Amino acid sequence: MHPEMERQMAAERVKELRRAGAVARLRAATPASALVQDVVIRHARADDGCALHALAILDGAEPPLGSTIVAEVNGSIVAALPLDGAGPFADPFRRTSDLVALLEARAKQIEAERSRPHRARLGWLSPAALKRLV
Repeated sequence: MHPEMERQMAAERVKELRRAGAVARLRAATPASALVQDVVIRHARADDGCALHALAILDGAEPPLGSTIVAEVNGSIVAALPLDGAGPFADPFRRTSDLVALLEARAKQIEAERSRPHRARLGWLSPAALKRLV
């Protein structure tokens, strides 16, 4: 093989090995807990008050006063949406736009559940069926 071709092939192989080494070092430096994240959407509890207050201050929002739903990542609240119509607030140092979208979708579900009329115990019966029972 021509010496110039061998040099070029060797240089390409060195580049490939450096790239592979950089990826391996990045994976080794990243903790396993950062790769897998548990996300929970839930109603805020009374003991979440301090975390919600701190998150609101961090985002420059007013702390919520009423019912609020929150997004937790690995046990830490990173986004919140008050159900009284106020805007969402989230940790500005994390990517939370997807979590805020999830919170807004859940808030719509909660609102739909609240606006749906509650059926009485015998609400499934038609008026004709009720007449037959009497």
